[in-house]
Amino acid sequence: MNSKRNSTIRGSSDFKYISKASRHRQEGGDANAISHVPKEIRAIFRGGRLKCTPQRLAVLGILQKSMKHLSINEVHRGVKKILPRTGLATIYRTLEALEELCLVVRVHLEDGCQSYALAPSGHQHPIVCMGCNRVVDFEECPLEDISRRLSRETGFKIQQHFLQLFGKCRECQVP
Repeated sequence: MNSKRNSTIRGSSDFKYISKASRHRQEGGDANAISHVPKEIRAIFRGGRLKCTPQRLAVLGILQKSMKHLSINEVHRGVKKILPRTGLATIYRTLEALEELCLVVRVHLEDGCQSYALAPSGHQHPIVCMGCNRVVDFEECPLEDISRRLSRETGFKIQQHFLQLFGKCRECQVP
């Protein structure tokens, strides 16, 4: 469903234009410096009736460059390197908006915190280590058969589901 959208973000070579646009904007430069944003990304924002702001692009860029799930504070630190005046509240609102666009996924960690990553291009579920909060995604989905059966039995048309597993990675397992 979202694989084309997510592969567009993952497939973008990088988000270099974000830092360029941000510097120009802060230095009173050309406000159109953000025009280097790929049209596919602009279309996703337009489809969600959201502006393609430097803050949103910066968050996407930080998550795209990361090879792991990031906490809100890690995202905030990364964005502040690009846009120093960006507040934590903006990061919260931005991540929420990007999640609604299905560009970002949120993972609930054992300690009650959350981490974020670009939405995978395929159907995946996270396994969270209860020791170090490391997140590993897995593609196999045991819920497809259950969803079909529940749809038949209840009359609900199940449109989506969320499965997240918790355990301890090899490094955190105590012998």
